[in-house]
Amino acid sequence: MKLGNITESLFLKVIPLIWKVAPVKLLLVFVIRLLEALQPAVQIYLTKALVDEVSSLIQGTSDSFQMAMMILLAQALLYSADLGLKSLGHLFMFDIKQKAKYTVDHQVAEKCASIAYIYFEQPQYYDKLQRVSQGLAYRGLAILDHFFQLFKGMVTLVSLAAALAGLHFSFIFGMIFFIVPTFWIHVQLGKKRFAQMVHQTPTSRKVHYIMRLLTERESAKEVRMFRLFSYLKEKWSVLYWNNATEQYRLERTGVAYQLFADIISYAVTLASIIYFIYLSSEGVLTLGYFVALIETIAVAKTNTQAVSIHLSQIYEEALFTNELFEFLALPEGGYDRDQRPLRNGDESGLKVEGLTFCYPNQDDPVLKNISFHISPGQKVAIVGKNGAGKSTLVKCIMGLYEPKEGTILYNGVNIQSIEGYEQKVSAVFQDFMKYQLTVKENIGFGDIDSLDDRASLESAAARSELQPLIDSLPLQYDTELGPEYEGGRELSHGQWQKVALSRSYMNVQAEMVIYDEPTAALDPMAEAAMFEKFAGLARNKTSIIISHRLGSCRDADVILVLKDGCLIESGTHDQLMALGQEYAAMFKAQSRWYEGSPLGKEAFGRS
Repeated sequence: MKLGNITESLFLKVIPLIWKVAPVKLLLVFVIRLLEALQPAVQIYLTKALVDEVSSLIQGTSDSFQMAMMILLAQALLYSADLGLKSLGHLFMFDIKQKAKYTVDHQVAEKCASIAYIYFEQPQYYDKLQRVSQGLAYRGLAILDHFFQLFKGMVTLVSLAAALAGLHFSFIFGMIFFIVPTFWIHVQLGKKRFAQMVHQTPTSRKVHYIMRLLTERESAKEVRMFRLFSYLKEKWSVLYWNNATEQYRLERTGVAYQLFADIISYAVTLASIIYFIYLSSEGVLTLGYFVALIETIAVAKTNTQAVSIHLSQIYEEALFTNELFEFLALPEGGYDRDQRPLRNGDESGLKVEGLTFCYPNQDDPVLKNISFHISPGQKVAIVGKNGAGKSTLVKCIMGLYEPKEGTILYNGVNIQSIEGYEQKVSAVFQDFMKYQLTVKENIGFGDIDSLDDRASLESAAARSELQPLIDSLPLQYDTELGPEYEGGRELSHGQWQKVALSRSYMNVQAEMVIYDEPTAALDPMAEAAMFEKFAGLARNKTSIIISHRLGSCRDADVILVLKDGCLIESGTHDQLMALGQEYAAMFKAQSRWYEGSPLGKEAFGRS
């Protein structure tokens, strides 16, 4: 990335963002840094004057004790003012960073909520998200601080250079020798650190993932039961040290480079002091000038190195900040909203036409040229073996995935063009969320606008038979659920299912309800009871059920049979049984288990 691009990233993206959240404090910090930058030159001038006065007193050539005290008082006041400005500037910068960090995190969260759902199926998305979430937003904001420190250092150097140039122009070249090596080294290291970070992100994510497997509750049962700890620990250790070794090698290179720059810096400093001694021996410099110049060299050395470091840090942070703005620039999901009027007739309900869907970076379609029509109020079952594409089809119907080819219409309008389409759909998933929040939130999230409507919460809980459990909880609807936070109440899987069902009941305005294998963990009897509850939820609504247990689908108005991403059969249970093909074969195979056939008994070791 060129310096011109860095400037563009800095002024066209970061600075406007900071200005928007804290314009007044940004101006105040600028003024404070300017005053701080002038302070070293003034202090050096006062030091020169003080040394000359004290030298005269020692030699007995003047009676200027009062003047020396006045200079000393001025130095003390200047030092105190500098301390106050530093403290004030620190507080202002802290507040600016807090506000800007909130703004950036808010934008990242909004981007995650608005981008196409398909991004969540891509490893590249998680790599980029990790780079953004692991401090990149804050590192990007650090550009502002580096800029102010750079501005402060440059003003200080200009004031010092003016003083040095009055003696000899060659001192300007000495300052350049201070700044160039350090700047070059840090720029090169910044490039290498950024490249290393990008290269290591996938491995770093896996390191964190395996550590979660070793330490978190969800994996603890299987890790212990299958004796996985040693294997996972070894895998984690190998990945960790692979990254750590690469980072150590880069750090070792940086130390060697910095040592070289420090040697050059010391040589320039030594040469400058020798030259000052020579000028003093020739009577060109007074003692005050000599001390002031020595202090000037020290301050100049510190500031030139600081300028080079802040320049290189701006370069490095800009590389990282570019990742943040690339993430924020990801295209958002959905088509442009189409306000076409709804069409009546046979296009009412849900109509899928020629649907083909591919996951990113995969050539083979998961769904292939699927077409069907669901009339309003129909009960539809989607069945098929694992990997047939059932859940993918449902995600397309819900508008989470955009098809590669074909369209999905609801009442004649592309679902991606319907404002508020998500409010027309309610769903219960097999992997439903267990929010580590209150009962009220776990249920109310089904209709966020009714979160504080106690009557709606109680109605949803009663319909799912969850109310008796809520009554037994210490804080009832305000009880925290889950084990992650103090005071949280863990529930059984069946109880969590009732919570998820209650969440679906909250959306009373839904015109279509979807059940994506929400009862897969239940036995057939419990599943039948649960589907009775679903029937209540879906009354007078279009319902779509995915289930591996075909006995639960017998009463569906339409059964869609998927195989290898293709819709191969559709019809009622009786029609498909009479057809005697895929559905009939699956149903007969399952019915032997339900009827207690010898095959089923042998499989469970019974006679």
